[in-house]
Amino acid sequence: MNSSLMKILLALLLFTDATTTAHAADKQPNIVFILTDNLGYGEVGAYGGGLTRGAATPRIDSLARDGTRFLNMNMETQCTPSRSSLMTGRWAIRSGTHSVPFGGVADGLTRWEVTIGEALSDAGYATGYYGKWHLGSHDGRLPNDQGFDEWFGIPRTTDEALWPSAPGWSPDIMPAEKTMEGKKGEKSRELKVYDVKERRLIDAEITRRSVAFIERQAKSGKTVLRLRGAHAAAPAHRAKPGFQG
Repeated sequence: MNSSLMKILLALLLFTDATTTAHAADKQPNIVFILTDNLGYGEVGAYGGGLTRGAATPRIDSLARDGTRFLNMNMETQCTPSRSSLMTGRWAIRSGTHSVPFGGVADGLTRWEVTIGEALSDAGYATGYYGKWHLGSHDGRLPNDQGFDEWFGIPRTTDEALWPSAPGWSPDIMPAEKTMEGKKGEKSRELKVYDVKERRLIDAEITRRSVAFIERQAKSGKTVLRLRGAHAAAPAHRAKPGFQG
């Protein structure tokens, strides 16, 4: 990947101006990127929501206060093309990811695309991905095949948690989605059926694994790229035990 595209991707991830980005690229900053599905522009306090929407968001607001708050952004209309564009810095239609794939059909980011995971891995970063992927649900197209040293999450979409308990659903027609984990150079493995029970627990597990990854890399002295797909705002909405009501 050429240096100008690398700087564009770093600018996107660090939310900073071009001068700061160029300096940061030399210093190899640690990068933590959190993408939240289905979170409306006006939901958090920094954008007029928070208490007015029924829940204060002080920690998120502090990121905007201490960093940079953008007031205009053009987005893709669905989660798959949004993820593809963030991952590659290119229009999603170039990568075969222009829309959300239906369950059971061929899906996935074109293999020859260079992802930010691959680019920063080549630059010496430790790379981890945790959460919803939705850019390919089969070996060869999962995060550990696209530049990430390790990953944990779901390969498709979080609303599939409702399928196992839906009337008339048959695993013979459409198998249940599974949580998965994998490491670079190895085959990813399935862990548990992603049902309503696991839907309640997955964000806590994503957080636990993300923190452990960062702590391991800090001890080893490697710079970190850690991407997280947060699930809390996405359907089906289910609170973690202890946070209901």
